[in-house]
Amino acid sequence: MNSIKLGLLGVALAATSTLRAQSKTFTFEPQRPLPGQGVLITYNPAGTPLAGKKDVHAVVYAYSNYAWHTSNLNMTPSAGKFGATLQLDKNAGMVTLKFVAGDSTDNNHDLSYTIMALDPKVPAYDAPGAYAGWGLLRAERFGYGIPGYFKSPKITDTAFYYWMNNEITRHPKEASEAVAVPFAKGVYAYQGQAGVKRINNVIAFLCQRGGEGNLIKVREIYAQVLRQKTSVDSLEEIMMKQYPHGNVAALRAYNKLNYERDVNKKIALSEQFLTDFPMAKADVKFDDDNRISYPTVYQNIVVLNVLNKNFDILNKYVASMPYYAVIGTYYKIIQIAHNRKDQTDETLYPYAKLLVDRMESFRNQKPEEYWYLSPSEWQQQFEKDLVNSLLITHVNLLKNVGQFDQALQYALEAQQTLKYKRANLNNDEVFLLNKKGQTAQVNDVLIKSMYENQSTPEMIEMLKANYIKQYKTEDGFDQYLESLKNVALSVASTAKMEMVKKDFPDWSMYDADDKLIKFADLRGKTIVMDFWATWCVPCKASFPGMKLAVEKYKNDPNVVFYFVDTEERTADYKEQVKKYIKDNNYPFHILFDNKLKGGAITEEVYNRMCKAFGISGIPQKLVIDKNGKLRFIAVGYKGSASELADEMSAMIEMTKKAD
Repeated sequence: MNSIKLGLLGVALAATSTLRAQSKTFTFEPQRPLPGQGVLITYNPAGTPLAGKKDVHAVVYAYSNYAWHTSNLNMTPSAGKFGATLQLDKNAGMVTLKFVAGDSTDNNHDLSYTIMALDPKVPAYDAPGAYAGWGLLRAERFGYGIPGYFKSPKITDTAFYYWMNNEITRHPKEASEAVAVPFAKGVYAYQGQAGVKRINNVIAFLCQRGGEGNLIKVREIYAQVLRQKTSVDSLEEIMMKQYPHGNVAALRAYNKLNYERDVNKKIALSEQFLTDFPMAKADVKFDDDNRISYPTVYQNIVVLNVLNKNFDILNKYVASMPYYAVIGTYYKIIQIAHNRKDQTDETLYPYAKLLVDRMESFRNQKPEEYWYLSPSEWQQQFEKDLVNSLLITHVNLLKNVGQFDQALQYALEAQQTLKYKRANLNNDEVFLLNKKGQTAQVNDVLIKSMYENQSTPEMIEMLKANYIKQYKTEDGFDQYLESLKNVALSVASTAKMEMVKKDFPDWSMYDADDKLIKFADLRGKTIVMDFWATWCVPCKASFPGMKLAVEKYKNDPNVVFYFVDTEERTADYKEQVKKYIKDNNYPFHILFDNKLKGGAITEEVYNRMCKAFGISGIPQKLVIDKNGKLRFIAVGYKGSASELADEMSAMIEMTKKAD
């Protein structure tokens, strides 16, 4: 046993020496700072991923008072290096840094840049929290550490135990409660059953100290370390009596509402949950460990009420909604209804505004679940979530209700993140800029959008009109349009296409003119079959792009497109289809899927395709060669008409050349 201890000590001392060693990249003075002291740090990016970068700054992860705290540290450039004074917190045990410039980061090749503070009372020791922080930093598999800091955190069970044991041994007064659970995990990981006695001593200590927080730690040790369900159950009964509105009670109430299937009962249980267990008093770690989701509770109340036509419930709850509840609720009650046109945008607008305003309140108020992001990182994350989850839809909704100034403001903000990579947003921005008479900006958006191949047919028509106005002819426009596109994107998209060669099942269906179309009669032609339905929003969203593709091949007798309406239930679906195609001026040859024998849904042909090719869901676009072999399957819709048209064209051309 002594030899083992000596071996551990050698490993640990070597690791500590490495931490404090100066290098050409990272230096700091004093090398053994005290908590509360200022540390002068210097960073030389030569030879790192940040070499040659400007605007270098640091993200600082301070382990202070046995908790992580994240902040930014501005760096001052001087002679190719960057310097700053890092002020340690008075309770700091250690700090770990990463250096950032733009999208590039440097964490010392996954070794970290770490500074350990010195214990002011016992200079031979590191400060309270230093040993634990260094162990926890790399203990991702134990449920600790800093998300995203390491690509591949490396710490052995032996090393993790060593650092936890050092913390408990050298700072028992400060650490015993704070790191009891990770210490127990370290003991069991290192010693297995031989360590159970020590773990039971930890349990006894926590029980003796008392309090709900310590009993929750005991419960976690029983559940996650010792795997003693009987002990967990017994402890929970004790806690239910001692803390009837505590964490265990919250867990049981949450599980009850989560498994409830009656809508009205689920709403009532969710409302009672928020009354009995307010989110402001929640134990975030316990909730996370036990999958208690306040966003789910809020969505139960709001979304289920909206399904019962009670939109006004949002007024009561929106001001206290957590971050993810806002995102999820906007999607479920605004975006879906807006896309499907289940409600008018005028009806949706006031509720959409409430949710966006609530989302805006988080801009400078980081949610606790994002503790590991520095202020600058949080701003980036917030913008990404705001834009992708709300603004793309919200800009269109604002435009439709005549709120043009607000819509344009949000569109311009969204483009800072998306950079013209979403066709629908580009189209809305063009409309809004036109409303403002900003012609030069309109042309700029048109060109940037086409470079990203994220344009709508309307935008392409505007480019064409501009071209004709300048050159007095449309000759050469197709070549001009191609010249605007980023060739690298086209090459990358084509490279991802997977060509197959499979027998295609025989089929026959009637078209909109009640003419029977047979697969057997189409040999020698390249066939595109687009399976869609009147209720399928992405199917119909893809039609402008498919129209571009159809028009490109309208003079090619050897390429035919069939738009197969499938999975319909209503009695008048054929009339609905014909009206929709006519109203939108789509030059599509419609086929109607057959009903299964004895069935009520039109899915006979599509069902055979699903079984033959292992596909599911619509839209599904299938490309068949002249010999009747399936060559490509294209699933879903990415959102750009011009991109879809190019992808279909590429698949068609490759199919035409296939043996």
